[in-house]
Formats: sequence, C-alpha cells, structure tokens
Amino acid sequence: MASEIGEIVQFLRLTPPFHTLPDDQVAMLSRRIEVSYARAQDAVTTAGEHNEKLFIVRSGSVELRLAGDDLTARLGAGSCFAYPSLLRGGEVRNTTVAIEDTLLYAIPADDFHRLRTADETFRAFFDDDETSRIRHALEQNRSERARELDVTALDQLVRRGEPVACRPDSSIRDAVRLMHDRNVSTLAICNGGDLVGIFTDKDLRNRVVAAEFALDRPVSEVMTDHPRTLPSHASIAQAMAMMASGAFRHIPLTGQAGELVAILSASDILAFLGSNAIDIGLAIGKAQDPAALVAATSQIPDAFAKMVANGFDARHAMRFTSALGEAAHRRAAELAEKELGPPPVPYALVVFGSLAREEQLVGSDQDNGLVIHDSVDAAGRAYFETLGGRISDLLDAAGFVYCKGGIMAKNAEQRLSLSEWRARYEHWITNPSEDGILRATIFFDMRCVHGPDSLVRDLHRDVVARAAENPIFVSFLARDALRSKIPLGIFRNLVLEKSADGHRVFNAKAQAIMPIIDIARTQALAHGIEAVGTLERLASLAKAGKMASEDAQSLEDAFLFANDLRIAHQSDQIRAGSEPDNAIEPEKLSPLEREYLKDAFAVIRRALDSLRRNFAGGIA
Repeated sequence: MASEIGEIVQFLRLTPPFHTLPDDQVAMLSRRIEVSYARAQDAVTTAGEHNEKLFIVRSGSVELRLAGDDLTARLGAGSCFAYPSLLRGGEVRNTTVAIEDTLLYAIPADDFHRLRTADETFRAFFDDDETSRIRHALEQNRSERARELDVTALDQLVRRGEPVACRPDSSIRDAVRLMHDRNVSTLAICNGGDLVGIFTDKDLRNRVVAAEFALDRPVSEVMTDHPRTLPSHASIAQAMAMMASGAFRHIPLTGQAGELVAILSASDILAFLGSNAIDIGLAIGKAQDPAALVAATSQIPDAFAKMVANGFDARHAMRFTSALGEAAHRRAAELAEKELGPPPVPYALVVFGSLAREEQLVGSDQDNGLVIHDSVDAAGRAYFETLGGRISDLLDAAGFVYCKGGIMAKNAEQRLSLSEWRARYEHWITNPSEDGILRATIFFDMRCVHGPDSLVRDLHRDVVARAAENPIFVSFLARDALRSKIPLGIFRNLVLEKSADGHRVFNAKAQAIMPIIDIARTQALAHGIEAVGTLERLASLAKAGKMASEDAQSLEDAFLFANDLRIAHQSDQIRAGSEPDNAIEPEKLSPLEREYLKDAFAVIRRALDSLRRNFAGGIA
C-alpha cells in the first residue's frame, strides 16, 4: 500500500494542475484517491447518470462521446475528465468509454470542490468554461515573460564598458565637445570617483540652448544633480519601473563598491527586448539602393526571434514584424520610383492579407497591388507595368518572396485603376461563387502602405458598404469560412479530428488562426465595419453590439493563444537555422498547452456554429 501511495504522489507531482499543489495537499490526495481498472469498451461514466468523482487517466486511454454519440475528445495518461459534471452538481453529459485497458485514479467530489475553493491555480485549471481557461493560459504566459525581466541583470544590457565623464568645473563647451568626440548622448559628471550628476543631450537643448546659457559656465550649473542610480546587478524590471516613475531615459549603474560602471539608457533596454526592430526599420527607410534594402531586411528574422525570446507576446510581435514589412514595401516602391522617375499620375501601393491586418510574421510572401488614378493613359500604364515588376522583384530579393497565387504588383490584374478595382470588387460581391470567394477573401483585407491613402481608403469604404448590402455574398463568405476543419484536441501526439484518428502535425495557422480571421472578416463585412485587423474587427463588432462582448473576448484570447504557440514555434526554428512554418509537432507542446488548445478549438467551433446559423443559412 505504501508503495502504491508513493507512486500516486510521484504521478501527481508530474501532472497538471496537481503539480502546483502544496506537499501536504498532494499527500492527502494520495491517500484519498480510489484506484480502478476499466477494460477496453467498459463505460466509466454514462450520459444522464449522476457522478461524484473527478477521474484521472493513469495509463491507457478513454473516449468521450456527447450524449453517447458525438466524439468530443480522446484522453490519454495525465488527462482529467468528468469535472464538468461535478461543477453542474453531478449531471453527466458525456459517456466515457475505455478505448483500451485503462488504469484510473478517482478523486471524491468533496476533495475536488475543497481544492477549487482553496487553490487559485487549481480553480483556474478546472474553470467551468473554456474562455476563462484560455485567459488563464495567456496570463500565465505573460507572467513567465515578465519573470524574464525580473531575472535579467542590467550589466547584461549595457553596450559601453566605461562611462564617459568629466569634472563638474569643466565648461559646458568642453563637456559638449567631449560628448561629440566620444559620440555619447549622456555625460557622467564625477568629482574624483564620485558621481555628482549627469549631463544629457536633453539638458543641452533645454537648459543651455533654449535658455541661452553661457557655454563657458561650469557644466555643474546645468547638469542633473545626484541622479538616481541602480546597482549593475539590478533587474530590467527595476530599471523600467524607475524610468517610468521618474520620466527619464538614463540611469547610472554602480559596481559593488559604489563606483560608476556604466550609464544605462532606455535604448539599451529596448535593444534587449528585441526592439532593434526600430534600428532595422530606420535602416530600411534609409536604404539608398537595393543592396542596402536587402541587407536591412535580412535582419528581420533574427530581430523577430529576439523579440519572442525576450518576452514580446503575439500581439506585439505581429505588430513589429508587420511594421518592418510595411517599411520594406514602402522603400521598395521609393527605390523603384528613383530608378524610373516620378509616376505620371498618383498611385497607391496596397497590401492585402496578413500585412494589411498587421498580423504578419516572418517568412510571409508578398500580397500587393497598385491602385492607379483613373487619369492614367497608355503610356502611364507602361510606366506602372515596369514599376510594379520592379517593386515585386525588390521585395522578392528582400525576403518577401513572390506570391504563388500571383497577388503582386508585377501581374497586370494587380495593377488597376481605381475604377477597375471598383468593378472587380463589384463583380465578386454581386456574382459570388464558391471558387471566386475562395480566391478573393484575401482582397477584403486591404491597406495602403505607399502613396495617397485616399485611393485605397475610398475603395475600401465602397467595398465594405456594398458587401454589407449583399447577404448572398456574406453567406458565401460564411460558407467559405466553414470549410475549416477544427480539431477536437491533441491525442497521443496526433491532432484529433472528428471522423479520423488525426494527423501527426498541428497546423496552427490553418486549424486555429485562419478560422478566427475568417469569422471576424465575415461578421465585420456583414455589418459594414471598416476595421481590417482581426482583433480590431472583434472589438468593433462588440462595441457595435453585433457580437456579444464575451464571445469577442473569447475569440481574441483563442487567437492570441494560438499565435503565441505559432510564434514560439517559428522563433525556435529561426534560432535552429530552419525556415519558419506553421506545422507544430504535438509532442513539443506541454500537457497544459494541449489542454488550453482544446479549449481554444471549442471556442472556434462555437463561433463557426454561430456563423453557420446566422449567415450561412444553416448550411455547412
């Protein structure tokens, strides 16, 4: 018996969420747990009956069927089931059958409820709805990222070994000359070895130039006296809090003896957090020729991996990566114009799909086109043919490879006048077909990245208005969204699908992210909402009362959670020197991630069911 209890303790120590319980609680549970065996095809719970236990699969596997019919999940070792019935007072809705000979642990309902009351983590894991559990997962991820900021010492960030310093009686002129010669924006003012102040570019502007202060006066008269300092072993989180509370960008760092060892700037922190994206964006914008553009964009994957490694969540990683993509598109157009001369009539470079939604990650191909002013003539079209080809070629060289579907400015059907674009959208909206919608959905996410924004803004406004007036078109959009096959969960390293054993690899983009994008797009166009980004669309739908706030929040959380997994996966691939993709191997997900992913799938399936009922006429 003692050895059996020891095995139970060891098992609970490795099984979420029991692994977070205090030792005394695990010891208590190990004595209270009931051990049972179920042979293959034995029913463990039956729909309609009453249940008073939480079950844990110790070994083997079980299958859950709603009302005894529809497969809803297959669970292996370490998975829990039947807790929803405990939360409902005992009513069982799933029949659970052992797929093979299975060893089960059962925790009495009283112990389950007591632990839910006493332990927040335990309660969050066994929450009664998927939305709360996904939200808990996102908060947990963010908390873990925050810990990175707590444990990283500042001396790992500073770029310059020794601070540049002068005496307090040095003239302002000499101090500024020293800053210029040493190319620093902050000067330490030291009396012997003691730091007595700092003098910055900002002090020069505000206290000297703007105040017309004499340059031959001592720098001590315009410096910041006795600045706040931090030891070099302090954390990034401490420095960020100090900067935020004091509204300054520089902190002197001291060594063990209190000596000045460096001056930390906000830029050092931003660089550590991966915001060399800012530097890359500047390099892209200043690229003087194609070679410089390619050199700048080649740094994007590493910057992306660094952002993820240093705590950027999905929302911010997508935003920064999209900003760099937008900068590259804009500079490619500017360089092409530089080669060909100014355009004969106004035009706009428009992007579609993920870049338009500001949800782009690394490795994306190009989806773009030209919206040309209606006054363009034959000679002008010849110019734009060359321009479009040059833009696409530059982008391909810069890592935004040619679109396999031909959605790029080098193709004639992507270089249209404003009137021709309007006619094209009019055809898609008033004459929808399954095949046409399949190829056209990406065009309904559009954004101008170069040229007069009014050309694209007016086109987009017209398109949204026309789409909202045409329920048949919306129904085709909805039916296209319903093509998605949402998995039930992950079972033994297989992606479990409704009518099959599943697939080896989980495609995060196709099986979780794109369905949410499709849902948000369809609902937004149906209600005449002009927002383009998925999260922006969900927020606008909730604000307009067209989607329940809870549903919009659930989809947002599911979208961010799936993208968190996808971004972490791609970041690992980049660091390993591989090409990033969306295919995640289930065995690389933690048991908790698999549980939360199952919750995300449930949220998406519910939203698709709503889309089917409200927009597709109940047709799948």
